[in-house]
Amino acid sequence: MSKRPTLYQQLQHHIVPRLLVSLFIVGTLLCATIFYFAQIQITSEQQKFTEYLKADLQYSLENTQQLMQGIASNDLLINSFIDIEQRENYLPVFFQSLKFTRTEQFSLGLFQFDGSPIISRNWEGVVPAAFSDAWQYTTLQRSEPYRQVNEEGVLISVPVIISSQAEGALVLFLPFMQAFINARGNDAYQFILSDKNTILYTSHPARFPPGSLYARNEFMGWIAEEQSWLGLSFISQAPVFNAFSNVLWLVPAILMTLGSAILVSIYTSNQAARLSATTLQSLHDSIRQSARKKTAISSQAPDNEPQELFAIRGAFDGLIQNLMSMSLSNQQFSNVIDSLEEVLVVVDDDNNKLLINRTFTEYAKEFEITDSELLAIKRKLESGIDHLERHYLAAPIAIPVTIRWTMLPLTDDTRKQLGTILVGNDTTHKKSLENRINVISHAMKSATVALLIADAQAEGFPAIYVNPHFSTVTGYAEDQVLGQPTLFLNGMKAPQKKLIEVNAALHSGSSFNDTLLCYRQNDVPFYNQLILTPVYTDEVLTHFVVFFQDVTEQEQTQQFLEDAKQRAEESARLKSGFLASMSHEVRTPLHGVSGALQLVNKTNMTKEQLRYISLAKDSLRNLQHIVDDILDFSKIEAGQLGMEAIQYDLPLLLHTIYEQNSIACQNKGLTLLLETNLQPHTRVIGDPVRLRQILSNLLSNAVKFTEQGTITIKIDMQRSRNGAWLLKGVIEDTGIGIATNNLDSIFEVFRQEDISTTRRFGGTGLGLSISRQLCRLLGGDLFATSKKGQGSQFIFTLALGYVDATSRTDPSIEDTSPALGPHGKAKVLIVEDNEINQLIAREHLSQHKTMTTRHGKEALEALNRMKLTFDMILMDCHMPEMDGFETTKRIRNGEAGEKYKNVPIIALTANAMKGDKEQCYSAGMDDYISKPFTAQDLQDVVAKYMA
Repeated sequence: MSKRPTLYQQLQHHIVPRLLVSLFIVGTLLCATIFYFAQIQITSEQQKFTEYLKADLQYSLENTQQLMQGIASNDLLINSFIDIEQRENYLPVFFQSLKFTRTEQFSLGLFQFDGSPIISRNWEGVVPAAFSDAWQYTTLQRSEPYRQVNEEGVLISVPVIISSQAEGALVLFLPFMQAFINARGNDAYQFILSDKNTILYTSHPARFPPGSLYARNEFMGWIAEEQSWLGLSFISQAPVFNAFSNVLWLVPAILMTLGSAILVSIYTSNQAARLSATTLQSLHDSIRQSARKKTAISSQAPDNEPQELFAIRGAFDGLIQNLMSMSLSNQQFSNVIDSLEEVLVVVDDDNNKLLINRTFTEYAKEFEITDSELLAIKRKLESGIDHLERHYLAAPIAIPVTIRWTMLPLTDDTRKQLGTILVGNDTTHKKSLENRINVISHAMKSATVALLIADAQAEGFPAIYVNPHFSTVTGYAEDQVLGQPTLFLNGMKAPQKKLIEVNAALHSGSSFNDTLLCYRQNDVPFYNQLILTPVYTDEVLTHFVVFFQDVTEQEQTQQFLEDAKQRAEESARLKSGFLASMSHEVRTPLHGVSGALQLVNKTNMTKEQLRYISLAKDSLRNLQHIVDDILDFSKIEAGQLGMEAIQYDLPLLLHTIYEQNSIACQNKGLTLLLETNLQPHTRVIGDPVRLRQILSNLLSNAVKFTEQGTITIKIDMQRSRNGAWLLKGVIEDTGIGIATNNLDSIFEVFRQEDISTTRRFGGTGLGLSISRQLCRLLGGDLFATSKKGQGSQFIFTLALGYVDATSRTDPSIEDTSPALGPHGKAKVLIVEDNEINQLIAREHLSQHKTMTTRHGKEALEALNRMKLTFDMILMDCHMPEMDGFETTKRIRNGEAGEKYKNVPIIALTANAMKGDKEQCYSAGMDDYISKPFTAQDLQDVVAKYMA
């Protein structure tokens, strides 16, 4: 046998030459690729430079032309064509001050419409003759700008337009383009050439001066890009060496990298070959030593197989031969027996144990299975029974275990019995499962809910089980349902739409829960709540469990509740509408009476007439208070009363209320005291209008029922249990008092202490009820303590938000008063259908100019027809023909003209329900005044928007 080459020799012979060739090819390709993409990038860069140069020239020309057009439209220049006598006084100074470029070497002329000069600057003897007349036809005849660029210079002319005609021209001439272009920010050589190859601009004027000829043979071997525009050539170029200088350094870097790769690869292959040879030789020696005593049959080796692999192959052949001739050892057999979960005991005819497995050892130790127990089991099985169940109890656990014993004969090759094999199976878990299944089966049969199980693997999802209650609910017997598809919903005449949804759930393996209208076997309809649940075993859908429940009574109850809800909502809507109508109908005549009394009060009257007017105004205020109380109570009941959350000054509000009520107390001879403990609280967040209403109601009652003594207002800010701030107020008087048994009834609607109280003091009995409900809406409550004949205490609480004095005030919640501007005369359009309200509004605004219309259509006609421009519009909301909301929307949409799209529109409405103000704002109105209003209210809002 010839000597085989070593693995090391073969690796060196085959790998190293191929490695060198591959690295050379890769290096060549890398260099070629780098130069190819570098040339593309350089060419693209020169093209961009050319585009930038052309864009710079375009920008300079257009910018200069726009500047000249701006000067040509200057009033001073245009006036020089009209005021011929005076133009010599200012035109030369103005003309000398003009500058259009960065250089002072330019010529400028102003010409008449016939081309004759008016004034010029550096023009005669400088501007070439070719430029003298070229611009006149375009600029003077066609009234258009004119531009010309060639080797002699740049000329730009713009017309001087008067009455859409060119009455003259402003003309600029630049002899050099070099100063016209910004300096370039790159190293490329850039040129602008005329059609005669004359250099008009160069980025290197020292080497290539402007005005010289461009010689293309001087730039052989340069990388250049060229573009044309207006007969000019734009060129950007760079020497090849300079262009590729940025990438030439990559060539030696690549060569060094390839050389390093070659050295590393050779070194790595040498080390790998030596390591592989050493490892294989060691393995060969170990295998040969293990199989030294066996006879090996060598396999045929391929040609040129390395010596080490050849030796390993021979060693493996010998080892495999040895393994093939070996049988299972006793230890392996013992492992197989021990791995069995069954209890295994082999005994001979003399009842001696020949073999036991690990499972028997564990059970025997835990449950004390003795030899006598095994002998008793053997004798029982030998009596002819198939199996024997024995129960065992482990002392610490106290849970019985059941083992099912069977017996097999132990025979030799001649079928002669040598002994007996006892096999025991632990059936404890199986028994538990059987018992559990029996319980579940009994529960399903006894359930009072109809149950159906469908096979998810069979086509059509047929029913495979129904419980007895299913027949009770549907009327169909078990044999009529089993095997039927689609949960037997077709048989119960379920709606087709629901069947499609159920089928979709069945095919997607998802759950389903809905109520279906089905029919029993006797065609009696019932509402069936169908609950479909998929059952997965090892992530495979196997069954569907379906519950059928008769929910006819629930559905009927739900329908009854829905009908009742609709009736309640309709009742609330009608009540809300009635309240809105009542608010409008009651407040409109109240406003008429109030306004008429205000107007009468301005006339000259006797003392007796003034007294009558005062009595009428007092009665009107009482009537308005009663109407407000009734409407407030109705709004609370209808859920129409909204609470504000705005920022306001609490001490200022309390002081104002104190001042307002102190006059009534003084008139009655009472003392009014105010005690506050607000700590650092100055500004709070809440509803100041409702707080004022609560305090006014309570103080009004205190003044009414106190003949002498003192009324005390105590206000305190406290922390609640949840950390929020509570305002606690106490109104204490020394009046007639309230009996203890009447303290709760006084807060009921239309209730006072007794009938005599109403006859003596008057009132509706709504004030305290409204005040308590307002306190509760504001997060607090109202209650009273009193002693008959000694006085009363009314204690109320309400939640407030605290504003830190160091924080900035949010302008969106700032409590601002109307900003009164200068009281100039305003032009006001009053849109109102009620003649009395028209009269009142006009009289209240007698110091302003007013005009009235009866409805929206008349208002739109007046706004479009009148030459007079109105400063604001007072708009009633409810009018015939066209109401105020529709009229406002049309004004905002521009139907009254652009000048009225943003005119202030103030709503004048008798509505006072929740949402009325929001409806006005959503229609486009700017402000809102509720009737009845005073002259001061109207004058304040006019002054606010006049400002």
